[in-house]
Amino acid sequence: MEKELLPFPLLPWLLLTCFSPFFVHSMELSTSACSSSNISIPYPFGVHGQSPSPAQGFEINCTSSGPRLPIGNNSISILNISLLDGYVTILASAASRSPQCRGNFASFSLEGTNFTFSDTRNKFTAVGCNMVAMLVNGTSGGYSGGCASFCSNNSIVDGACSGVACCQAPVPKGLKKLYSDFTNINITASLSKYTSACAEAFIVEQNSYAFATADLKILNNSNKSPPQYRHVVLEWSIDGGSCEEASRSASYACKENSYCYNSSNGIGYRCNCTNGFQGNPYLQGPGGCQGNEHVCAYIF
Repeated sequence: MEKELLPFPLLPWLLLTCFSPFFVHSMELSTSACSSSNISIPYPFGVHGQSPSPAQGFEINCTSSGPRLPIGNNSISILNISLLDGYVTILASAASRSPQCRGNFASFSLEGTNFTFSDTRNKFTAVGCNMVAMLVNGTSGGYSGGCASFCSNNSIVDGACSGVACCQAPVPKGLKKLYSDFTNINITASLSKYTSACAEAFIVEQNSYAFATADLKILNNSNKSPPQYRHVVLEWSIDGGSCEEASRSASYACKENSYCYNSSNGIGYRCNCTNGFQGNPYLQGPGGCQGNEHVCAYIF
């Protein structure tokens, strides 16, 4: 008589999986979207006419090309919005060109908005020959950073941004306006065929930009060159002072089961769910921070 085999050898293939239906439901209730895009738009961002309605300063426009962020007179393409980390990635021409350029443009401003240029996710970058590009502080009028770039035909390498035709510097914390000042460096014997005094400085997402000689050729082109659109990361926060100040206001944005923390860029505050809760800390009720109740099931 053969012994019946017990099913214990199957145990290694037995998988216990858990999920939180409340968390999934909460996230569905706290986001909106444009029909032309799969980019999730979490509250406090929102689209007029959709629920939840956007908070002031976080309105998103839906277009045929996807969600766009209105800043001043511009409508800027959105690539990603992070609720947890408090940033939005956009596709923009956050650039400033020297007066010698044809079709030069002077600045890019976030003043009057809930956004700043991220100092941890961006780099101040300049492309040009034999020049110094300085980032001007819009408040004091002084300099808050900059870099120098030189050119030599034998040392210009695509992909590198190390001071030859392209240079980079950190973005200062809390920066709201890009305005650059350019100084040409006179070199007696030119070592480069790129002799134009035109230079461009811009803010771009860290590690997303690779210098190309073509960028230099665009600046040296005698024709008017269009602006270049690149990935830029903006940090966002709730306007209303520090957590201590905001908590005394009727417009305090952190809802039930959440806590407040001051924005790292020194402007405003953000909210997060307390330990054991998940969801959107800016919403009250089902869309907000919910208890982390789990449903578990065995999967073979």
